[in-house]
Amino acid sequence: MPVRRDESRPNIGGALLAFATVFLVFHHVPSFAGDRAGDWIDLVTPFAVVASSAFLLGRRAPGYALAVAVVGAVLYVDGHGIHLAANSIGHEELSGDAEDVTHFWDETWGHAEWHLGWFLLILGFCLAERARLVRVSRPFAVLGALFLAWTLFTSTVEGGTWWLELAATAVFVPWALVSRRPLLSAFAGAFALAALAIGVWALWQGGVPQFSEVDLL
Repeated sequence: MPVRRDESRPNIGGALLAFATVFLVFHHVPSFAGDRAGDWIDLVTPFAVVASSAFLLGRRAPGYALAVAVVGAVLYVDGHGIHLAANSIGHEELSGDAEDVTHFWDETWGHAEWHLGWFLLILGFCLAERARLVRVSRPFAVLGALFLAWTLFTSTVEGGTWWLELAATAVFVPWALVSRRPLLSAFAGAFALAALAIGVWALWQGGVPQFSEVDLL
């Protein structure tokens, strides 16, 4: 029996779901584990992200896609490290200039660099997809998109980088509508859902405050 064309392509749905799950877990669990335990868990985050990224990128990624992914990984790891160091110091009793400095490196610079690296990693995956024929099984695509959408929403709102998420949505959604590739479509769907959630949050709150600044009870 001849093999259908789509079925002859490698299925990277499991790699997509692994990548989305890593972000879902490591971008949320440290917040619930407490300051000290959360810092120790966060030490594992970049290792898990880089490993899952390499798994999704595959061994045959073209040079330009690999270059974008490497830059994204470096920005992610560096930004995460800056955030973690400043956040950990910020758990101590600080005042005056020390508090201002930790706030800048944690909440402003660290988050922006960290999340920009995350989005560049995704861009690298989508560029690599152009050079190879792959498929993503529907259940993995849906779960991966939902996991990523929730993490994008919570991370960028709490991180104050929601504007960066909206800018990425403006790039990925039109690209997916034109190209109609499975991995790109899954990522575009995640960005779009997160942008929708940010819009709902903004309408509800009359702005985009961090979750930690709002009494939801």
